[in-house]
Amino acid sequence: MSQKPQRKKQFVRTPAYPGGSKALKEFIQRNVRYPTEALVKRIEGDVHVAFEVDEEGYVHRPRVLRGIGYGCDEEAVRVVSLLRYRPVRNRGVKVTAHMDLVIHFRLPSAQPLEIVYHYRPASDS
Repeated sequence: MSQKPQRKKQFVRTPAYPGGSKALKEFIQRNVRYPTEALVKRIEGDVHVAFEVDEEGYVHRPRVLRGIGYGCDEEAVRVVSLLRYRPVRNRGVKVTAHMDLVIHFRLPSAQPLEIVYHYRPASDS
């Protein structure tokens, strides 16, 4: 029995962020500005954003699927709009991919207060 050479299966490829998921997380952390209203009200949570990536790697139509409000939803859409993916072709055809992303909003950890006392002896004048 002769075996036929197996062809490599080609599945639909999705656009990838340059540098992988670690670089994507770093980009989001660098560019997210915690909204003032959310800081004042001490709001934390996750914002789920859906968007499309066109054949050139640009993000289109970002929309919030599940948000937390207080300005966090708008900030998540702003950051997602800044993303640029590597263009991808599927079997030679340019395609638009639908993607989802979760952006985590966590309050900055409180730094312990450091109290420094300065002592000056009273001068005898």
